[in-house]
Amino acid sequence: MIGKMAMAVVAALAVAAASAPARAGTFSLTGEIDPARQYHTATLLPSGKVLVAGGYGSGGVGWLIDCQLYDPQKGEFGETGRLTTRRDAHTATLLPNGKVLVAGGEEVNEGGFAVLLASAELYDPASGLFSLTGSMVTGRELHTATLMGNGRVLVAGGEDAKGYAVTRAEVYDPGAASFITTGSMGVGRYGHTATALPSGEVLIAGGERIDEDGFDIALSSAEIYNPSTGRFHPTGSMRVARKHHTATLLRDGQVLLAGGEDNNGHALESAELYNPGSGTFRTVGRMMSAHDSGTATLLNDGRVLIAGGFSGASGVTAAAELFDPAGDRFVDTGNMHIAREFFTATLMSDGRVLIVGGFGFNASSGFDVVGPCEVYSP
Repeated sequence: MIGKMAMAVVAALAVAAASAPARAGTFSLTGEIDPARQYHTATLLPSGKVLVAGGYGSGGVGWLIDCQLYDPQKGEFGETGRLTTRRDAHTATLLPNGKVLVAGGEEVNEGGFAVLLASAELYDPASGLFSLTGSMVTGRELHTATLMGNGRVLVAGGEDAKGYAVTRAEVYDPGAASFITTGSMGVGRYGHTATALPSGEVLIAGGERIDEDGFDIALSSAEIYNPSTGRFHPTGSMRVARKHHTATLLRDGQVLLAGGEDNNGHALESAELYNPGSGTFRTVGRMMSAHDSGTATLLNDGRVLIAGGFSGASGVTAAAELFDPAGDRFVDTGNMHIAREFFTATLMSDGRVLIVGGFGFNASSGFDVVGPCEVYSP
């Protein structure tokens, strides 16, 4: 009975928040996604709606094939076509033609064992349906998929079926609807970041791998992918080894790398900026809270919203803050209503940020995947 009452309260708050105007710099509850999920993807479509695909649910739900569309005008989710394959820890990339490429990840087979996926599929907003496209050369999860200026998608790193970091990279060609191998990274990594630079190159930074002794280590190294040559080359190393961090391209062409987890398992408050011109990283002001497996979203005014994740001794956090490039500093903003990690944060067409899912404190069942969603209004 208590659980049902708590759920009713959350639902009532969500309805009230969706109908009431949000104050600037605050989070407000919006429609709830059902089933709740983590390790999903969220993609802004040309229509202004947000496609939420796959993920992992709890309570026997497991890997999800379900997908939903968030309508920012109604503040609610609606059903759309289902994936051809249930998956989590995959990637989703909006292509120039308006379709969404969903690639890789993990699912469970008929024997109940988790398997990595090489398959990929396309979501067509016009029909609301998914269809298979060419498969990746290598099955992988926790990889990155980055749209490049030439319209192709660079798929890099990830974890393979044996738990090792993948060195191999490949490129998806929308015209040929297929993946082709390209140069390999200097270091295999997963839990890293990949950022398309104004030059057309892609910055790969940090992440983790298994060392020669079988230990999981965080990486400080970074490298650059050149689409003209199809090769990676090293660039300056980060000041701090980090995995599960965020990377955000700023308006001035620099990249903000923030938070994550270090080589000792500590959630990080540190942040640094990468300068593509010099190929070097420099430290910037510390965040107000540690954010491991949180999110970072570039706002329309050039500031970056950093939210949630794991914050060390305080556990999963609802804390949020803003990075102001004008002063290279972090400033406080309203906190989320629900502490969460492994969630998505998507900048919508109206300048607000949609927060979906994740793992955190659920009012009805304690620590679990989170159904109630939120919207940040700058």
